[in-house]
Amino acid sequence: MKFCLYGNPTIDIIITNSESRVSYGGGVYYSSIPLVKRGFNIEVYSVMSPRLLKHPVVEYIVKSQYSSRTNIFILTYKGDTRRLSVLEKAPLIHHWNSHRELCYTLVNPVISEVDTSLLKLLRGKSLLLAVDIQGFLRVISETGEVLLKPASEALEVLELADIVHADIEEVKCLVKSYGENTNLNSALRSLTRLSRAMLIVTRGLDNITIASRGVVIDVQVDNTYKALEKTGAGDYFLAEYLVHYLLSGDAVESAYKAHEEVTKWLKSRDIVLHRAPATQWESSPRS
Repeated sequence: MKFCLYGNPTIDIIITNSESRVSYGGGVYYSSIPLVKRGFNIEVYSVMSPRLLKHPVVEYIVKSQYSSRTNIFILTYKGDTRRLSVLEKAPLIHHWNSHRELCYTLVNPVISEVDTSLLKLLRGKSLLLAVDIQGFLRVISETGEVLLKPASEALEVLELADIVHADIEEVKCLVKSYGENTNLNSALRSLTRLSRAMLIVTRGLDNITIASRGVVIDVQVDNTYKALEKTGAGDYFLAEYLVHYLLSGDAVESAYKAHEEVTKWLKSRDIVLHRAPATQWESSPRS
């Protein structure tokens, strides 16, 4: 299988209660990790910057578009909450910066670097198109804080993609037009009844919701492990879900498998970054 990934990498300043550090990140990077680990052929389409020369994803970037600007984010964690702000933003990915031969396409922008006109172009040359909705809902406030805002472009994504991932806050923003008191599952049924996409919603600690053609399925998963840091978990999940869905065609089983793989990755990363004791993660999620 060949995978083509779209989105701009980031340089992240991560602030937690215990430390501050600078790290390489970005949705396209975290989505690439499980694909590279499995040995798949991948191409990444991004805007290349001199600041990204040592970024782990650079070796997979098709280097045809350059800029002096790149995405620099500040991620501040307090308990279970995260505040995201932008110091510098990379440009839009141009239409000519795209693949030529058919491939499985994963689009994971961090903030507005992919527009729906590029998405329409990719639709026509993708065996399957998977999209993370985050980059189509985020806006930058006057103070540089990243906020979620309903957008018609995000609704277009559901018409163009085969698989769409959103977390619970993003999907609440997506269905805001249905009213504050609308039951979320009812809104998801209305939202997906006539759309192409299968919408995968990660809903907190132990719940994944799959909405497709007006049918909503809640999937309970084991989440006994509480990650010390969750940056990139949704991006990793989307890539894992895509792989398992391509192999099995089973939407529910793919959710279980993707959750299992994400949990394994978070555990191993916590040990490396925070030296978490092994006893914290002896129990494993559903296999």
